[in-house]
Amino acid sequence: MTPPPLPNARDAMAVARRMQDFPARFSPMLVKELRQGMRTNLFTVAFILLQTVMVLSLLAGLADPGSQAVDGFFWFFVVVILLIVQPLRGFNALSSEYLLNTMDLIQLTRLDAWRITLGKWTALNAQTLLFLTGVLPYLVMRYFLGNVNFVTDLAGLFFLGLGSALASAIAIGCSAFKHFLLRGILVIAFGIGFVILYATLQALIFRSGFGGNPVATLGLATLALLYGCFFFLSFGASRIAPLSENHSTRKRLVALACTGLALAFLWFDIEEAVMVVVGLILGFACVDALTEPLPVFSKVLEPFRRNALTRIAATFLTPGWMGGIWFFMLCFGAFTGVIYLVSRLTTSPIPLNDGLEFATMMLCSANSYLFPLIFIHLFFPKHASGSFTFGIYTFIQACLGLLTIMITALASALTRFDDLIYALVPVPSVLLVALTNSGASANYELIYFAIAFLTLMLGIAVPLLRQRDAVREYLANLKPR
Repeated sequence: MTPPPLPNARDAMAVARRMQDFPARFSPMLVKELRQGMRTNLFTVAFILLQTVMVLSLLAGLADPGSQAVDGFFWFFVVVILLIVQPLRGFNALSSEYLLNTMDLIQLTRLDAWRITLGKWTALNAQTLLFLTGVLPYLVMRYFLGNVNFVTDLAGLFFLGLGSALASAIAIGCSAFKHFLLRGILVIAFGIGFVILYATLQALIFRSGFGGNPVATLGLATLALLYGCFFFLSFGASRIAPLSENHSTRKRLVALACTGLALAFLWFDIEEAVMVVVGLILGFACVDALTEPLPVFSKVLEPFRRNALTRIAATFLTPGWMGGIWFFMLCFGAFTGVIYLVSRLTTSPIPLNDGLEFATMMLCSANSYLFPLIFIHLFFPKHASGSFTFGIYTFIQACLGLLTIMITALASALTRFDDLIYALVPVPSVLLVALTNSGASANYELIYFAIAFLTLMLGIAVPLLRQRDAVREYLANLKPR
């Protein structure tokens, strides 16, 4: 076989200069993704198109200063590029490595799953940063044209950057699933929630002209967006990592730390926003914890065997759905305390005066997380013990949501028997609908409470009994040696 010809000295020097375009301290995954991403036609076309649109909007602003149509034209393309085009480039970020059979080669290097995921996300957001810096000069020129609040525009661009980072993290995290349909459904579902979140932020912050307590509101929103980026990146990293790596403890500790930071914003009289952010942080963390497989390597549990304190912490922080159940109970108790405190500080519609109704609502809310575990561990025991069950969990929740809609429509049609219909379907979301109708008698309120309590106990007992052999081995690995 004839070897390829050696390059001449000039070509060799040019290649050497190109290979030194990034410092050696950068992650190899970041360098790889940046070199590939910035050479794609999509990035080039999007950047040129954005600059063209910015120039056109600036010329339109010169012709008609202060026009709302020109302002909408300017921000529409910025939003499309930052929140749609750029994040969707991460839709196949992790799954493409499986399709090209390169994931095993990457994992043979010193890069762990977190650095692989973080490198892809950082590369995508480094390209987004180029778009942001390309828009900044036009913001300044729009300010000199008049009728533009530069501070509001700058804050809006900052949150568009954070939103792009979160949307990219969602796309990359969901790209860990190999099935295209599941990835698409999850991206669409999270995308809808993302749009609702951003529309709420725009209505509460930017349209009100930074009324109320702007610094606290912006700080709380930033905390929520940053945690969302961390969660979805960790979500994707844990799905591509071998089971010998422990990502769960870090995820749960970060969720608790962010919850503590969010609670500090209660000092600034934004109690309802704090309650929503705390609910989102703990809700995502609990769903992820409840759908993890039990560890099959005792090495993962070895750090928790050191002393009595670490063994107590193991109850909530060890990987797997078993530790996830007790972590959920801890989060549920903390969130209940937050709701009680916020309801006392504000005019909340939560029925604190009716203790039975409040207890039933909280039990139903908790059971809405645990109820799918009954079906997972009864009908999918092999999946529950050895692999992540987030896809099955999502499917069951969707079926329960559809069932709730059907039962609600039936109860609305048969108003004389609505309480009986609700009581015959022991689904947490159905009972929540029954309680919000506020037409139940005292007897049925007691029945609802009993159903909610029993189903909550089943949500805890069924997984533990169904997987008792795995639980026994799990507990044995936690004993000191």
